[in-house]
Amino acid sequence: METFLTFMLMRALMIGLVIVGVAVLVAVVVVLAKRAGRLDDAKRMAAPIARAAGSRGGTIGMVGRGAARYLDDRNDRDAQR
Repeated sequence: METFLTFMLMRALMIGLVIVGVAVLVAVVVVLAKRAGRLDDAKRMAAPIARAAGSRGGTIGMVGRGAARYLDDRNDRDAQR
């Protein structure tokens, strides 16, 4: 039983590390894109991908719809300036 619990703990830690690693990687990419002045270009290129993911069901669809809504709101605010 102890071996199973150790395995499950290690599995949870590995999954957590992957999630944190991906979050850090995304943050670094955003900061570098912002510094290079290409963040608007990246948002413009990500919008169709977010809309396509939003048409799916489940968690991916929910995240895609939220991302598409965020990107559309940002584009509307930028156009009003």
